[in-house]
Amino acid sequence: MLRTRLQITWMLLLIDFAPAAFTAPLSYNEVLQRVVDHYPSLKTAAIQVERASLNSKKLATQLAWQLQADAGLARNVSIFGTGVDVVDANASLARKLESGATVGLNASISRENNTTLLSPSFPNPSTSTRVDLSYRQPLGQGAGNPVYEEGLKSAQAQYLISQAERAALFDQIANQIIELYSGAASLYARRQNIKRAIERSQRRQNYIKERAALGLAEDKDILQVDAQLKSQQAEYQGLQMQWQQLKISLNHLMGAPVDSEFEPEYQQHNTTANFDSLFKQAQSRSPDLKTVAARLQLADSAIHSRRDAREDNLDLVMFVGNRDQRGSAATGSIDNNVTVGGVRFEYGHGFDKSAQDTELYQAQLDRGAALQDKRQLLEDLQYDISSLLAQISAGESALSAYKTSVSSEQAKLKEAEQRYRSGRTDTDQLLQFETQLSSAELELELQRVELLRRHHSLSLLSGEVWQKIQFPIYDDLIPDATGVAR
Repeated sequence: MLRTRLQITWMLLLIDFAPAAFTAPLSYNEVLQRVVDHYPSLKTAAIQVERASLNSKKLATQLAWQLQADAGLARNVSIFGTGVDVVDANASLARKLESGATVGLNASISRENNTTLLSPSFPNPSTSTRVDLSYRQPLGQGAGNPVYEEGLKSAQAQYLISQAERAALFDQIANQIIELYSGAASLYARRQNIKRAIERSQRRQNYIKERAALGLAEDKDILQVDAQLKSQQAEYQGLQMQWQQLKISLNHLMGAPVDSEFEPEYQQHNTTANFDSLFKQAQSRSPDLKTVAARLQLADSAIHSRRDAREDNLDLVMFVGNRDQRGSAATGSIDNNVTVGGVRFEYGHGFDKSAQDTELYQAQLDRGAALQDKRQLLEDLQYDISSLLAQISAGESALSAYKTSVSSEQAKLKEAEQRYRSGRTDTDQLLQFETQLSSAELELELQRVELLRRHHSLSLLSGEVWQKIQFPIYDDLIPDATGVAR
């Protein structure tokens, strides 16, 4: 009868703590990969990067050919004060070069018919055409086409900022997963620890009941074990509720079903890289430092543009063309064709440059602020890496000490159990030693989790974690009216 009761107890225990509900251990990198594949905000960031990449294409239109044309019919007054009917058409083709110079081609044709003036020396009707090829080269303001050149640099800087913001979002997500995953690992370790404690208490309870049936144990021993077991079961239920909440949060981020189970993996990692190599890696991939570098590029472009805006206007203008007039007069046909050309300088000066000076000063302040932020970021980066390395080193030493403590507690409990079976110690001390062993085992597991969290943080800081993650590729970033990409 006693054996049957024990078998039933063990069956219930196995059902209660059966691991079948858990899948294979899920590592931090696997969780992060699933979150990256699912997280909607990452696609929004990709859209912003794609949008920023189009700014250079918009600037390219500044160097495209521009066509203007007009035509009309009018009743006007001639130079003789008489009425004249005019039909004319004009067209111009112009383009700004990367050097800042502008080339243009202008053509026009006009036909005049004076209905009231008949002069033997003037053709009537007459047709006049003109063609001009012009070239304007800025020597002062606009020399070198700073609007275009600095616009390209600014567009590139904005693109780099959007990329850095996307990388920062990835880091933010990875850091959030570190905290959630570490919390899940800690909670899992607590659940496993209390399970082991419950198993020991149930074995102790069965043993004491056997002794009580033989008259070798007192009721107070049974009550002590029962109280301890109920306390442990209550603690397990509380941890189970916390686990459900944390599990739902992680499943939500991964896009998994709410009730999907997983088992955290928190094996020990080793750090072999030194401070110098880690600091170099962290600098090269830091989103914040890349943002500052882009801000410096924007500030430099603004400074160059504002300095150019302060310059006086001085343009060299050259043109060559043809003038042609044809028509019939009383004295015969007239056909005049003349080649024309010229060169001139155009100068302009603004006496009040306070607006340009203010904008220049603001751009210089922006640059100074970016440099200050860069120094602060580098200092913070050095401190963070040094701090994590120191914490990992101390954590590894603590882990070794906890392992020794667990071994000591196990030996102490084993010796106490031998004395208990021979009646040389009481239940109070045995339960106390079991509690101390559970506490030592839990501290060991929590130290492993904390050490793992430090390793993941260092891996994120150096960018090593992203070498193991496959970034999503979005074939189509344009959503339709329903919000679904098409």
